[in-house]
Amino acid sequence: MMKPIRPSLSKGASYPAEFREEAVRYWLSSGQTLAAVAADLGLSPQCLRSWRQSMESNADPAPAGNGATNISSELALARENGQLRRELEAMTRQRDILKKAISIFSENTLSGGSR
Repeated sequence: MMKPIRPSLSKGASYPAEFREEAVRYWLSSGQTLAAVAADLGLSPQCLRSWRQSMESNADPAPAGNGATNISSELALARENGQLRRELEAMTRQRDILKKAISIFSENTLSGGSR
């Protein structure tokens, strides 16, 4: 998901609902920490956290059978997406470490010596 563009506001004005929803979805799907996303968007972590709680508490359960999406299911998907991104990043790091280890052991075996 693309980073939402922070609107410029006059003093005392609140952020539009669309920006709030995009910011929360961006946070949950990015796989980054709350503090990192909040800093990236120029917001306080408490602000972003309260927007998420507000969105989750105001979400209606999905009507059965009509395939309509709602905020709650979108947040759940964004959260799962973030979790999967973190897992993929960890697996990629592990794979790279194993590749390096294999190349080191292969060099030792080919040269016939040990270090």
